[in-house]
Amino acid sequence: MVRLFCFIVVIIGFTTVFAQDEQYLRSGTLKASATIAPSVMLNRSVQNIYINGFIAYQLDRKLSLRGDTYYFMKNAAAKATDIGYSGGMHTYFGAFYHETKGNWDNYIGFQPGISVVQTIFNSGASVSPSFAVKLGTAFYVWKYFHFFADVTYTNTSVRGISNGAYRADELILSAGLGFQINTKPALRTIGTPYF
Repeated sequence: MVRLFCFIVVIIGFTTVFAQDEQYLRSGTLKASATIAPSVMLNRSVQNIYINGFIAYQLDRKLSLRGDTYYFMKNAAAKATDIGYSGGMHTYFGAFYHETKGNWDNYIGFQPGISVVQTIFNSGASVSPSFAVKLGTAFYVWKYFHFFADVTYTNTSVRGISNGAYRADELILSAGLGFQINTKPALRTIGTPYF
C-alpha cells in the first residue's frame, strides 16, 4: 500500500513538472464521479460505508455548483448502528469556492440538503433537513479526468425513534478518480497555436 502511494505521488510529481500550460479546470467544466466512501459517526462509535456520487459545474475559476448523494450500503458498516440503519440516503446541493494553482484545485463548500434514513425501529423512513460542509483537493491530469480527495461533515438527525430524535452527524471520506468535460471552448491567448 505504501509503495502504491509513493508511486502515485511520483507520477503526479512528474506530470506536474512536464505538464503543458493547458488549464483543464475552467468556466464550463462539468465534473462527475462515484466512489465508495467510509464514514465515522461523531456522536457514537460507529463506522458506516456509503456509495458517494457527485456532479458539479464550474461557473468560473473560483465558483462552482455541486450536488452530492450518499447511499448507505446495508450490511457494510464496521459496527452496527445503535438505531439499526436498514437503509438511507443523504442528498445535498450547494456552492463551492475554489483556489487553484495550475491544475491543482483546493475547494470548500456548503450544501443544504435532505436526509432519508430507515431504521429497524420504525416501518417508515425518517426524513429530515440536513447540511454538509466539504473540504477537498483535486489534481487535473488530463482534459477528461482528475484525482480527488475530500472530507465531508454532515449534520443529520434521525426522527421517528420512540425516545425522540437523535444526532447522526458524520465525517465522510471520499477519494478516487473523477471525470470531466469542458462544455465551453477554451479562450485562445495571443501567440498560442490552435492545436
